[in-house]
Formats: sequence, C-alpha cells, structure tokens
Amino acid sequence: MGFLSLAEGSTVTPKQLVLVVAATVGVLALVLLSIDWRPEALQDPARTLGVLNAQGVIRMGENPDRASFSVFELSMFIGVGLAFVLAGVTAWQTRPNRNPGLLLVVAGLLWLAAGVRRSSDPFLFTLGVTLTLMYQPPLLQLALSFPSGVLRSRAERWAVVFFFAAWVAIAVASWAFFDPRLHVAAGQSTSQNLLLLWDGPQLTSAIGDAARVAQVGIGLAIVAVLVSRWRSGSPAYRAAFLPLWLAVIIKTASTVWATLAVVQLTGSLSNEALLWQYPATAMVPLAVLLGLWRYRFARGALSDLMVEIGMAPVSDRLIRALRRSVRDPTLSLWRWSPALAGFVDDDGVPRAVPEDGSGRAAMVLERNGSPVGALVFDEALRDQPQLLAAVRSATSLALDNQNMEQQLRDQLVEVRRSRERIVTAGDARRRELERDLHDGAQQRLVAVSMDLARARRAAGAGEMKELVEQAGRDLAVALAELRELARGVYPPSLRERGLGGSLTALAERSPLPIELEVELPVRPPPQVELAAYFICAEAVTNAAKHARASHLRIGVKGTDGGVSLHVTDNGIGGASPGSDGGLLGLADRAAALGGSLVVTSPEGGGTTVAAVLPFSADPTEDMP
Repeated sequence: MGFLSLAEGSTVTPKQLVLVVAATVGVLALVLLSIDWRPEALQDPARTLGVLNAQGVIRMGENPDRASFSVFELSMFIGVGLAFVLAGVTAWQTRPNRNPGLLLVVAGLLWLAAGVRRSSDPFLFTLGVTLTLMYQPPLLQLALSFPSGVLRSRAERWAVVFFFAAWVAIAVASWAFFDPRLHVAAGQSTSQNLLLLWDGPQLTSAIGDAARVAQVGIGLAIVAVLVSRWRSGSPAYRAAFLPLWLAVIIKTASTVWATLAVVQLTGSLSNEALLWQYPATAMVPLAVLLGLWRYRFARGALSDLMVEIGMAPVSDRLIRALRRSVRDPTLSLWRWSPALAGFVDDDGVPRAVPEDGSGRAAMVLERNGSPVGALVFDEALRDQPQLLAAVRSATSLALDNQNMEQQLRDQLVEVRRSRERIVTAGDARRRELERDLHDGAQQRLVAVSMDLARARRAAGAGEMKELVEQAGRDLAVALAELRELARGVYPPSLRERGLGGSLTALAERSPLPIELEVELPVRPPPQVELAAYFICAEAVTNAAKHARASHLRIGVKGTDGGVSLHVTDNGIGGASPGSDGGLLGLADRAAALGGSLVVTSPEGGGTTVAAVLPFSADPTEDMP
C-alpha cells in the first residue's frame, strides 16, 4: 500500500474529522505557545523557518539587513499548513480512495509542527529543525501515486522510505557538528542545539556540501521518475497531473531562489526570497486538489459516456465512445471466437493477447466465467484501475445487451420454425387421417352399404341372413378402426381416467416393463394432460423401436403451477430432438404451452426425456 495509506472506502467519518481537527488545533496551540517573541529571538537566524543546513544559518547571520520574524510571516506560515490540511480533508471527502487526502493532512501537520523551531526551549527548537523538511516525503508519495494515492510497486514504496530516511539523516547530520551560538557573526544566536555532538566548522561545511549534492541528486531522481511517468501516462493522467506539475515547478524555482538568496545575496532581496516560499508552497496542496477535482470531473463525464456505451450496440459507435472515455484513440475491441478458441479483430483476423512491455495491454471480458471479448488499449492506462473498471462494466453491459438481443432473435426464429413445424405436422396428420379413413373405415362402410343393398335384392331368407351378418362384421371392423383413429387424436382413457390412469394403461400395453410413479395432487388442464401423455407415449415408442432398451421408468409429479415428468430407459442412447421428428414435434408442443422439453442421451448411457409443462389456466376436471 505504501508508506502512508488507508484502504479504499467511503468519505471521512465524523470521528476521523474530529481527530484531524483536534490534531491541527493541538499542533497550532503548541506552535503559538512556544514562540519566543523577545527581540533577540525574533532576529535569531538559527530559528529561520525553512532554512535547514548550517551554512544557510551562518549566511543569514552575516546579513545585517535580515528581517525579523513577524506576525505577518507567522500568518503566512500557518496559512500554508492550514491549506494542506483543508485541501486534504476536501480531497478525503471527494475521492473514493482516501490516501491523497490523508497524505495532504499529514504533510500539513508536519509543516505546522516545524514551527516549534521558533521556541527558546532546546527540545522544541531541535525538534523543529529536524521537522523542517519532513512535510516533503508524504508529498513525494502523493506525486508518485497520483491520482489514486496508492503506490503500485515495491520499488516506489522503498523510494518513499529512503527519501524520508535521507531527509532525517540530512537534518541530523547538518546539525550534529554545528553550534549556532558560536558561528553566527552578526547577532549572536541563543538557540541550543540538542543534536550537537561537537562543534566542527570544517566537518559542518563538508556535510553541508554533501547534503546539497544529495538533495540535488534526490531531486533529479524524483524529477526523472515523474517525467518518465508523465511521458508514459495516458492523456487522462496528464490532464489530472498538470496542475501539480505547475505547482512543483513554481515551488522548485522558489526554493532555488531562496537557497541562492540565503547563500549569496543580502538585504531585502534575501528576505523577499524567503517570504515567497510560503505562497509557492501553498500552491502545492491547491494544485493537488485541483488535479483531483479535474479527475473527478473526468469521472463524471465518464459516467455519462458509460451510459452511452451501455446503450450503444457493439459497433463503431461503441468503439468511438470507449476511445473518448479513456482518451486512447488506439483502443480496440476484440471478440472471442469459440471455433478458433481465441480472439479475433473486426476483420476476423486471429489476435494474440499483447505481452507485457509491448506498449499495449488487454483486459479480458467474461460472461459466466467464459471469455466473450477483450479490450486492447495503451499500456499506460493500467495506472487508472478505476477508469478501466468502469469501462469494463460498461463494455460488458453492451456485450450482454448484444448477447440478449441475439438470443431473442434466435428465439424468434425458433418460434417461427416451431410454428411452421406445427402447421406442417397438422397438415400431415390431417392427410394421414384422410388416408386412414379412406383406406380403412370408409372402405368398410362402403362394403356394408353394398352388402345391405344386395340383401334387399336377395331372393331367399338364407342369402339375406348371410349378407346381413357380413355387414355386421364389416361395421364392427369399421367401428374398431374409428376408435383407433380417435385414440390417436385424443385417447379416451384421458377423459375417463385422467393422466395417471392413461399412463397405467400405456404401461400395460407396452412391450417393455415400465416402472411408473405418478404424483398429481390436482388434475392438470386437458391440454397439459394431452401433452404429457403424448410425450410419455412417444418416449416409450422410441425406447421400444430404436433404443434397444429392456426397462423404462416414467415419473410424473405435480409442481406449483405445472407438471414435471421424465421418461428414462437403459438403451443405447444417442437420441436428440433435432434428429427425431416425433421428439421435435413434442418439443414444439411443450413450447406452445410455455414449457420445455430436454433430451439427455449420451452414447451408451440410455436416454432421458424430461419436460416441464406449466398450467396455462386453472386446473379443471372439465374435459373436451
């Protein structure tokens, strides 16, 4: 997480706000109560705020025109510290990640605490000297982790720790061999340095030179890192970081001016250089807050774009909206090809996920654990995980909308095909009935009619009797054939005995042994009974004719608002609704009732036909 960090969460709580206010008031009270307002103390160069090394203190002491510490300078000093704290609390309130606000608050408290350097108490003076530049490490972490406030690598975390340790070491080393009471020429200092080991002017000078070299080296390294981050950053990152860059440049220029003024200049110009450090430093928290506000505004605009993206079809319009949202004109959306088991671009060309270091990065989009696409973008966008998460959500929504639309279109096509199959099956059934009536019962009735006509013309009683008996036999056969035809249209047993009784009769007529289990607390509507019966009958017929089964099991159970059933055999398997006309017609019949039919038939594993048939009306015992 970094040297100073908090987990992501909501805005600052009242308890946290009270702690920040209490800490700020406490530090301010300590500073104000500890200031030594005696004239000689106000002129003491060792207590000059913002001057760290001993050589700077000596040069300040050699300047006879140096300004005394004043209420105006104190007001500017406190104003800078409060600017850090207030900007931190504001950033804490407006950011989903609280680290930027925390870092600004800590920097502000450290800045204010350094004000105890104006105290005549040796401990407070020494503490103030040590804390003079301690507000800078939190700002370094903020710069390296901007705008999230979270350091991304172990190297960055170690850099912040090293920077903090280096600043402490420079402060301690600069004063360990320097007694300001012995080395201030114009105006004797009264400040007692508790870090003093012994007074060594030459060693102090060497340490001062080394400290300046170290400060310059650290500063150049930080600038190099930030420039590299700037060059590799996305346009959105640069837009948010720009105010902070400007503030850092102004602050650096004012620091260089103040350092040169203290060492080389005299008079009012040196005093003005020191005073200008206050507004230059105050620009840093304001710039951070402005950058965060720009980032938040960009996220607000991004929310509008996310709505546009989520409503847009997966087309050029979507890609353009995505590119605007992340400010990456090279962003592209690849689709997942199940046939190729990989991603393809808009032209259907297979694409491989970019490797690390290639300058490009990919974010795989998944649905129910399976890939559906990939967003490919500039690798610099990895610095903005919240932005990428929002884009991922919106793009996934667009892909889900497209998938649902495609599923709806497929269902509509299947409904049309189902209706066509139902009409075709109805026509075929009518032709079959016409043929059966013509070849069967109709021919029998014609024969009866002819026999009766011959009987009227019969000469003797014996011949008449024989013809009437033949007509009776033909009528019996015709009646049987008509009953058989009627059973195919609507089995009489359904009307008389219900679904359970009809399935029992079906099991008794079946050439295969059937284990039957029926649980129907309420009799289903006629159309549901008819569909359930035909599904079971077709499954039994298929098992007997094609499955080479030796045993079947039929289970029918009433559910809330419907009937569920399954027919399982121990045959060779391999059946499917698409390859079997009977099962396909039954699937259409189930779909017409708002239900479903599923066939599970692995090779060599038997076949299970399962169906769910909802009640399209309240259950009734009225039958057609």
